[in-house]
Amino acid sequence: MTRVEVNVLSDASARPLVQALVAAFVAEAGISTDDARRLEAVVDGFVEHTLEHAYPDDDLGEIQVKLETDDDLVHVTVHDWGLPMLSAGGIFGPLPETLTPIEQEADGVQLLNLGSAGKRLVADVPASSSGDDHARQHHVEEAAPLSRAELPDAIEVRAATADDAEAIAQLLYENYHLSYVHADFYLPRFLIAGLSTGELVSAVAVHDGRVVGHHALMPRPGIPSAETGAAVVHSAYRGLGLFGLLFEHTLGAAVGNGLSSVFGDAVTIHPFSQRAELSHGYHETALQLGMVPAQTTMRGFGSGGPKRRTATLRSYRPLDARPRRVALPETYRELLERIYANVGLAVEPVGERSPPDGDALTTDLDQGRALGFLRLRRWDEPGALKQQVRHLLARHADVVYADIDLATVEDVDEATAATNELGFFFSGLILHGPDGHDHLRLQLLDSTTIELENLVCDSEFAQALKADVLADKARVDG
Repeated sequence: MTRVEVNVLSDASARPLVQALVAAFVAEAGISTDDARRLEAVVDGFVEHTLEHAYPDDDLGEIQVKLETDDDLVHVTVHDWGLPMLSAGGIFGPLPETLTPIEQEADGVQLLNLGSAGKRLVADVPASSSGDDHARQHHVEEAAPLSRAELPDAIEVRAATADDAEAIAQLLYENYHLSYVHADFYLPRFLIAGLSTGELVSAVAVHDGRVVGHHALMPRPGIPSAETGAAVVHSAYRGLGLFGLLFEHTLGAAVGNGLSSVFGDAVTIHPFSQRAELSHGYHETALQLGMVPAQTTMRGFGSGGPKRRTATLRSYRPLDARPRRVALPETYRELLERIYANVGLAVEPVGERSPPDGDALTTDLDQGRALGFLRLRRWDEPGALKQQVRHLLARHADVVYADIDLATVEDVDEATAATNELGFFFSGLILHGPDGHDHLRLQLLDSTTIELENLVCDSEFAQALKADVLADKARVDG
C-alpha cells in the first residue's frame, strides 16, 4: 500500500505543491501513464474547486490532500475548513458544475459537508499499481478480479464449518485490521467452538478452496432475533454480487432456526453498510450513540478510524409479520409508532399483564467496549434503578443503554420518566428482544469523546431519527 498526505495553504502555491506530490506518488506506486493522467486531473480538479469555492480571497486556509492505493484504486480525499456547501454526489444530489467533469474520471465522487469539521471531497480513481504491498499478506493471494459471468461456476456459497475458522479470521483482518467491533472473530478457537455448537451460523464464499467472503448469523439463547454481521468480501472479489448471495444464505438459516427477525448495527462513519442493509429489507429502529469505540478502521476508509466513539444504526428485517402487543409511553408514543410503521409492523394494546418472575432489573457490562446495558422488566423498585446506573458508571461505562420492556412493565410512563430524570434520552426500539418482547431503548452518555455531529445517516428516515434523538437529548439535558 502506498499512502501520502500533505497540508497546504490556500494560496498560489497550493496547486503546484499538490501536483508535485501526485507526481511523486505516481512514481512510487508504479501507476501507468494513462492512470496517472486521470489521477492528476481528479486531484487538481478537487484542489482548484476548493481554492475557488472554499477559500475565495483567502490565502491562509488549510487544504489537506490524502492519496492511498487499494488494489486497483486510488482513494482521493481533499479536506478543507472553508465556506460551507451543500453535500452533493451519490444520493446527496447533483455535484457543483465545477466537479461534474471529475465524474468522468473517477467513481464515488462526493462532496461531504461535515459541519464544524469542514468539508471533504472524495473519489476512487481506477489505477493499476505495480508497487509492493506488504500489508496484503493475507491467506488469499492477489488475483485478477473475476467477471460476473464467471461467478456462478467459479465460486461456491455454503455453510461455514470449523475448518474455515482461521480463514474467516484472516479475511476479517484483511478488511478491518484488528478493529472489528466483535473482537472474538479474530480468535479462530472462538470461531471453531461457535461453528461447532451452532452458536455461530456463518455463510462463506469459496473460490479454488479459499474463503473469499463471509457473513454471519449470531443467535443468542432465549432471544428470537439474531444479529447479522461480520460481512466481508475479499477486495479482489468485490462488485460481483457476493454479498447478496451470502446474505440470502444467512437469511435462509435464520428462517430455518425459527427466528422472528434479524438485525444489523451499521456504523455511521460511512453510508455503505447502511445501504447494504436497506437493500436487503432492513429498516432502521434505533440510533445508538457511542456504541463503537474510537479507532475502528475499515480497509478503504483510511488507516485511522474515528478519534471519538461513534454511533451505530440498528436496523431490523422482520421474519414474523404479526402485530406487536406493547404498551407505549406517552412521551415517546409518536416516535415509536413511526418506527413500527417504518419496519412494517402494526401494534396492538398489550392488555392485562402479569408481573414476570425473576429480577425486575438486570445489568450487564461489556468491559472491552466500555458499554453498560440495563433491562427493566418490572417497575416495583424505583431506588434500584439509580443504584444500578451508578454501579455501571463506577465501572467506567462510557455509555449505558436502558431497555424498558414494553410487554411487562405496567407503569411504563413512570418508568420512562424516572429514567429520563437520570439523564437517559431516546435511542429507539429493540424488536424481539429477551422473552420475545419489544423494548424501548434509552441511552446515557458519560464520556466527552462521543461523536454527536459527524454522524452519517444515509436514508431520510435515519436522518429524521438522528434529529429526534438529539432533540430528546437536549430536552433531557435542559
